[in-house]
Amino acid sequence: MSFQPKVVWTEGMFLRPQHFQQLERYFDHQLNVRTQVQQGFYWGVHSLTLDEEALQIGKIVLRQAVGVMPDGTPFSIDTQTQPELVLDVPADVRQCRVMLALPMRRSGGQDVSFDGEGESLARYAVVERSLPDRSMEGGESALVQLGVPCWRLKLERDMGPEWVAIPLLRVLERGTDNRLRIDMDYIPPTLAAGRQPRLLRFLQELHGLLASRSEVLAHRVLQSGRGGVAEVADFMMLELINRYAGQTWADLQFPDAHPGQWFRNWTELAGALATYGAAQRRLAEMTPYVHDDMAPGFEVLMRELRRLLSTVLEQHAIPIVLADRGQGVSVAEIHDAELLQSADFVLAVHADLPADVLRRRFPAQVKIGPVDRIRDLVHLQLPGIELQALPVAPRELPYNAGYAYYALGKNGDLWRQLERTGAMALHLAGEFPDLRLEFWAIRA
Repeated sequence: MSFQPKVVWTEGMFLRPQHFQQLERYFDHQLNVRTQVQQGFYWGVHSLTLDEEALQIGKIVLRQAVGVMPDGTPFSIDTQTQPELVLDVPADVRQCRVMLALPMRRSGGQDVSFDGEGESLARYAVVERSLPDRSMEGGESALVQLGVPCWRLKLERDMGPEWVAIPLLRVLERGTDNRLRIDMDYIPPTLAAGRQPRLLRFLQELHGLLASRSEVLAHRVLQSGRGGVAEVADFMMLELINRYAGQTWADLQFPDAHPGQWFRNWTELAGALATYGAAQRRLAEMTPYVHDDMAPGFEVLMRELRRLLSTVLEQHAIPIVLADRGQGVSVAEIHDAELLQSADFVLAVHADLPADVLRRRFPAQVKIGPVDRIRDLVHLQLPGIELQALPVAPRELPYNAGYAYYALGKNGDLWRQLERTGAMALHLAGEFPDLRLEFWAIRA
């Protein structure tokens, strides 16, 4: 809408209809500009109701709709007080959007139609109504001419530049039985995200994912004996997920939030999660937000959030119990075959000995191999699975002073046998005062 100057009122002026028409245009322009600069996507549907039975006979019947047109014109359509809007969908329609349309404001054009001609491009049609005088009780009624917007339902393919329109739904096809197949995945431009069923399902799913991940991480952080870099990462992830779990819960309480705000918040969440879960440590390229066809953008974003949140459950450092079987033998059961093939295995050792003595004596006096081979390894003095001393603790493991760390070699026949059986035995000869052993699998 082009700039509209205000009317200058002066004493003694001769009032004409043009003065009041320009006054309306001035106020409309002021309101539209103020709305547009406050929020980019200020237009859309707030609520929408269609006649479901009419869809079975090939018709679109609008029962109720509230929202704002792209040119800033608000609409509140209710068939109880206004004529019913009906569109008979042709049989050849495929993948076509149905639009709520209104003639454009035209400079110098006719705004009002007095004859109610159906094909007129006048923006308003004149109706006469008897209105009471509400300035006093029992005031007389008078017949007043009113202008009501000339709303139409039109197919997008039939739209021309003389119309301003907003899409309401997408028709996939009209079947041979005349029933209309509606694209249930399409999300029209909306001003109230929580009132769109598909967006609401996305929000409910995201909140559920965050809540379940929060529970898992909280349990992991509270486990005794954990610490170091791995626990710090889990704690930071827990803080992030708890923050957005609270935010999504609050969004569920306010259905009138703008979908652009949801999209912005969820993209920020995906970006933060990518730091922890993405291979490149950054967010993958996303589909942009398109206000009048937002489903593709939200679908890609939700798919990425599901993937990133699934990585939260993957515990990178997994403790494996070493059960003491007596006579210096401890046994570990590893039931996850994929873990045996892909993870790194680390043995953490503590004893009341000087660090250099522990590092020298332990590899020389330990035998590690499959349970069914440990007796031969010990009695025949055969080499077991190789141990490689690590200069520092792996960053995934808790740091404990006085511990020595050894990585298990995954080459050779003994390891291949261990992959088949999943049962590992460790035999330690000699005296190691206050011996403590920890066995860890570290996912790649």
